Amino acid sequence: MVERPLVLIFDVNETLLDLTPLQPQFADVFGSADPIGEWFARLLHGSLVANHTNRYRPFGQIGAEALISLAKRRGIAISPQRAATIVSTMRQLPPYPEVAGALQRLRETGFRLVTLTNGSNETVAEQLASAALDRYFERALSVEAIGRFKPAAEVYRYALAELKVEADEALMIAAHDWDIIGARAVGMPGAFIERPGSVWGLPDPPPEIVVSHLGELADLFAATMLF
Repeated sequence: MVERPLVLIFDVNETLLDLTPLQPQFADVFGSADPIGEWFARLLHGSLVANHTNRYRPFGQIGAEALISLAKRRGIAISPQRAATIVSTMRQLPPYPEVAGALQRLRETGFRLVTLTNGSNETVAEQLASAALDRYFERALSVEAIGRFKPAAEVYRYALAELKVEADEALMIAAHDWDIIGARAVGMPGAFIERPGSVWGLPDPPPEIVVSHLGELADLFAATMLF
């Protein structure tokens, strides 16, 4: 049970947007799309190292570095230019089928909708515009403003300060357990979206809300089942 939030804060990649268009690109390099999961894990690893060593650089750059590293580990040579081109596919990802309708319903219910992403300001603006989701959001916040990546607690404090709300007045919505844990570190409750392949794998208590897609979350709010 959580109090009704004023603001819903959404992660972007894999929460709103589907990474499926990356599959043919990865298959072309690796012979299979299977390495996408390992690449994304390496991308997150790179962002955490950047946090701990105070060496912030754009998420897309870390993504290209992670792709080159993964290819090298598998005995495959890939140029920085090609790696950057593959990673740039993330700027044109489609939304999951239910996302637009769910966002519309949530806005009509009276929530403020905001995104919070590890991507750059330029990247998230292009992503939301390409997916025709930009009209639903009051703000599109990026970690670029503070030079730290999620799940660092500073990122969530930054978002709360920008939105002028307390932690218990916001709800972090993500398909990644680490994102919810980061928000919880500053007192913000979370809603975990169980996208295909997304599982709650941390020993922490389960999130306040668990749904399989955003339409289900909109249903819960519409039915006032949580309040």
